[in-house]
Amino acid sequence: AAVLSLSDSACSDAACHSGRLFFYIATSVAASQPGASSLADADSGCNASLTLSQAALNRSTGCEAAALDPEDPRCTKLTLSGRLARTQGPATALGRAALFARHPQMRRWPASHGFEVFELRPADVWMIDFYGGGAHIPPGEYYAATPRHNVPPSAASTAATAATTATAAAAATAPPPARNRSSASLARWLVYHSGWSSLGTVSVRLGGRPWSNVRSVADGLGANSTGKPVLYLPFPDPSYRDIEAEPRASLSFSQASLAGAAPGRAGGQASPPPPTCGGVDPEDPTCARLHLSGTLRPLITKADVESAEARFCARHPHARWLCEGGAHTGGRYYAIEPTSLVFFDDYGGAAALSVAEYLAASPLGLPAPRPRVAAA
Repeated sequence: AAVLSLSDSACSDAACHSGRLFFYIATSVAASQPGASSLADADSGCNASLTLSQAALNRSTGCEAAALDPEDPRCTKLTLSGRLARTQGPATALGRAALFARHPQMRRWPASHGFEVFELRPADVWMIDFYGGGAHIPPGEYYAATPRHNVPPSAASTAATAATTATAAAAATAPPPARNRSSASLARWLVYHSGWSSLGTVSVRLGGRPWSNVRSVADGLGANSTGKPVLYLPFPDPSYRDIEAEPRASLSFSQASLAGAAPGRAGGQASPPPPTCGGVDPEDPTCARLHLSGTLRPLITKADVESAEARFCARHPHARWLCEGGAHTGGRYYAIEPTSLVFFDDYGGAAALSVAEYLAASPLGLPAPRPRVAAA
């Protein structure tokens, strides 16, 4: 799993966007990460899956403006699966121009890290943007389409939106201190404040290839934070079928998804909000990102289910179904039991951080952990 910046065009005019997906990957760093060496070893690349969420967009075009939870079907989610490989010839120049136009900081990234242009060529495109389940889009139709923004309808009244947003902001957007922090406590802070994550699974539908999907997540509040976020999978969702067949999964978190929240900065105070990650590119190592890998454990007991519902009630005011038994289609709550992790929060590669150290820490700005209690 990886959090990567991307671009599909060097211009801002929607008519010139190609839909081609270019990335700037440090192959010398990628080769040292678990499961990523194939990026540096073969021009034929590897199977990969890219997940995009409208929840990641700014407040004018994102789901927050319409009071939609990231898991609401009307908050668009797109997954493109195919081969990720180095570009060759003219595609390299095209990709570099597109990336540098969208991410100017990339021009200054050190050449010693072996940055190269990669392109994901999707063979499978899946999207959900309304009720009724996801839909498959033929890749040819995806490439031929012109970008168009559909503003999702508001899910709540203005008064209700203001009240619930204020409650959620008070609970989940307080920034941590800028200094005297450990990688473990910063990783816990990132999970604590994240409202959604990219869930990576082994796809049943794609014959064992990687797939990913956006799910809302919730850690426990305050002293009930565990570092093991819970999530909900409806029975019709492709991720549910994957997890039932193979419970191993990964959850990816990025500080770039926390609008206006950065160490040492106030978040959610004024309009417009402060830039994410202090203005650095989402792929910059100082923009924290965490990948938790392990097993998704179904929550079966009444106490575990009620705890998960309470977490969602506190964290996701625009998704009442998540704290009232789940979707009308039926589904199941899960918690991740991490067995490994990769965490970036500074230059010099992944932090030397174990799962045990991560779980033993407390999120920045919270008191040290105390014995867990039943309520979320």
